[in-house]
Amino acid sequence: MRMLGLILMGSALASCSYSPAKDLNAASAPSVTEAIPTDPAAEYANALAESGAPYRQGFSGEGEDRIHYVEAGAGPAVIFIHGFPSFWYVWRDQMEAFRHCRRVIAIDAPGAGLSAKPEPNQAYRVEALAKRLDALIAELAPGEKVTLVGHDWGGALAWSYAQWQSEKLDRLAVFSAPPYNVLLDLLATDPQQREVSSYMPTLLAIDRETASTDAFARSFYDLAYKRMVDTQVLDEREGAIFRDGLARDGALYAGIQWYKANIPAFEQLNPAASYWPGPGTTTKIPVLLVRGKQDRTFVKRMAELAAADTPDLTIAEFEDVGHWTQFQNPEAANAALGGFILGDGEECAPAR
Repeated sequence: MRMLGLILMGSALASCSYSPAKDLNAASAPSVTEAIPTDPAAEYANALAESGAPYRQGFSGEGEDRIHYVEAGAGPAVIFIHGFPSFWYVWRDQMEAFRHCRRVIAIDAPGAGLSAKPEPNQAYRVEALAKRLDALIAELAPGEKVTLVGHDWGGALAWSYAQWQSEKLDRLAVFSAPPYNVLLDLLATDPQQREVSSYMPTLLAIDRETASTDAFARSFYDLAYKRMVDTQVLDEREGAIFRDGLARDGALYAGIQWYKANIPAFEQLNPAASYWPGPGTTTKIPVLLVRGKQDRTFVKRMAELAAADTPDLTIAEFEDVGHWTQFQNPEAANAALGGFILGDGEECAPAR
């Protein structure tokens, strides 16, 4: 897969408590009463892999805390967080590029894929999501400083988490997103940002019943993926995987709840009352911000505001690329990411 022509933002992790991770590829068999859902995306990622079946899936937590993830490789952990309306598979190009030298872990954000879909909006508040992410990191990579990579809402969450728990991260890479606080400031003070974000009030007005219809799922598929299949950016199997993901019961409304939980009505915006982890927070680790010069989701001033609170910020901008940088030019995206996360002289290639 290579490109997605989306204009919307994304969702990330949910809830605060967790229970031990469950590796679906472990040798022990599940109990007869336990239903293990299959993941066609993981199966297809293995079918596309160079050799073997490197992609493994697992779960962290149970019930409304359940997070599904897919991982490959070994070594220092790199955790990927996707945006809306999508799920873990959007990172396959990056996972395939770095699984030979890193343990790459891509999650299904709460509400997406095989992860739980909590009903209360509060489960999708940035603070709750960051606490759940904190527990997930402690569970999957105990005692390790990890690298976070996020896109869109996943990027906003990862950036805010880095402001809160910088000592638990090695570095942060964000595709096409600012920190949550910067997003609030832009919506409150920048008329151009409000204009390009005019879809947000529409999403805030959508109810669960509307979002649960087949017609609604088809409309999102047509917006997000159909053209990619028609132009052979995605193959037919990938198109079906994304179509089925959007049609999962509750998935689209759960993604919309990210907006409902974190974006006030524009006329009620008061950033200082909503900042998280708080006003004046800075990012104390190295950060890579990847942007497409054709991205219309955020105004160019977004990078300037983010840089003001991020002393060690590297910005990579790609020509002729829009909001979905990791798909529209995966080679450039992987080169930028590799230059940021790999050590001097380190190569990430299959063993020969």
